[in-house]
Amino acid sequence: MKKVVIIGASDVGISTALRIRELDDSIRPLVIANNDFPNYSICGIPFFIGGEVENWQDLAHREKEDIENAGIDLMLNTDVTKIDSENKKISFIDENWEEKQIEYEKLVLGTGGKTIVPPIEGLNSPGVFFMRWIDDALNFNKFLEKNNPQKAVVVGGGYVGLEMTEALIRRGLDVTLIEFEDTVLNTVNKSFRKIIQSKLEEKGARIITGTAVKKLESDNNKVYVSGTNDFEIEVDTVLVSVGTKANTELGEKAGVQTGKTGAFKVNEKMETNLKDIYAGGDCAETLNAVSGKYAYYALGSVAHKHGRIIGSNICGQDKEFAGSLGTQALKIFDTVVSRTGCDQKKAKENGIDTISADLDTLDHKVYYSPAYEMKIRVIAEKQSRRIIGAQILGNINAEVSKRLDIFATAIHNEMTIEEFNDLDLSYTPPLSSPWDPVQMAVQKFDE
Repeated sequence: MKKVVIIGASDVGISTALRIRELDDSIRPLVIANNDFPNYSICGIPFFIGGEVENWQDLAHREKEDIENAGIDLMLNTDVTKIDSENKKISFIDENWEEKQIEYEKLVLGTGGKTIVPPIEGLNSPGVFFMRWIDDALNFNKFLEKNNPQKAVVVGGGYVGLEMTEALIRRGLDVTLIEFEDTVLNTVNKSFRKIIQSKLEEKGARIITGTAVKKLESDNNKVYVSGTNDFEIEVDTVLVSVGTKANTELGEKAGVQTGKTGAFKVNEKMETNLKDIYAGGDCAETLNAVSGKYAYYALGSVAHKHGRIIGSNICGQDKEFAGSLGTQALKIFDTVVSRTGCDQKKAKENGIDTISADLDTLDHKVYYSPAYEMKIRVIAEKQSRRIIGAQILGNINAEVSKRLDIFATAIHNEMTIEEFNDLDLSYTPPLSSPWDPVQMAVQKFDE
């Protein structure tokens, strides 16, 4: 019998376990993983592939020994095969291929996400890779070192696809990125997308949109890629990254309900429909703080918060997840683009009438060189003038992500344009202006 069993040793699993240990050291949680990489930064993989992080071991938030020394039991390379919620048991196959059972009092599902497999013929061909887990990164890196490929195709123009395009360019490859939609990075406004695309093209990438890859064929250490619009190219390797979906199969077999997004349906306390079973991270839905509806965000920052809420509630507290804004930042070479809250499209889908303001400015006083250009868009609800979204693009030295966090804080606290303008923000000429750019952007509403 274990008081708490956690399936999954990534962000939500370890965060839950650590929170439990903080609140009740009489509980020693058991964390089960189907791999040998507990608590690794999946978000750091592109920077390892690109050489910005030299050693893959540095992607570990904590070593195995650190986790165990914190009072957490680990069971690695173990596949959980069944959940018996009525009798509170799980069945699993351990690393010795023996089938066993464990009883639990509380169970946490942190089964994460799984790679979306697009309808492309030949995905199992030599030289073709997916990119989500640490072992994916290690296998791909080994291939790069051994085969010294010169040309690559990246399939998918989302965050990971763009980051991996940069990573392969840094490795010296000639990279073609293919996206089936008519644009890359559709989570930000059109002008920002164009700037990010231009940045990659400036560094040597070839970007093709509105094209779907249909077939991959490997022959003589080459991969032949063909798609719609008569697209054809011969490369040395192909990396497929078209998105993530919730890994819910294990829970669904046990009767855990899923929501409209396909992820586990949870309440504000991160409880599923089954008694004493919680879910969080990439396998669970997330409350959107602006719309009040549930959405799917495969984000490490969200998973950590889910885990803290789950751990607190297991220890008897009454905590509710306050919701997510989908706050994200992306670095492409020396440029950062970031977003939070709703854009005009999402707001319209949720019946919110909006106004917006745009500002092109410098990040600090121009006389303290160098000053960097920054582009800001702010979205507010028309009637209440409550800020509901923001996007910022600028140089990596312009504190883009931290300035976006000011907007995220304001949206979380339902601040209006006027209240935002009243904030007392820091100023010194090398870093800002008497009115920080974020407030200068908000002032555009009244011009």
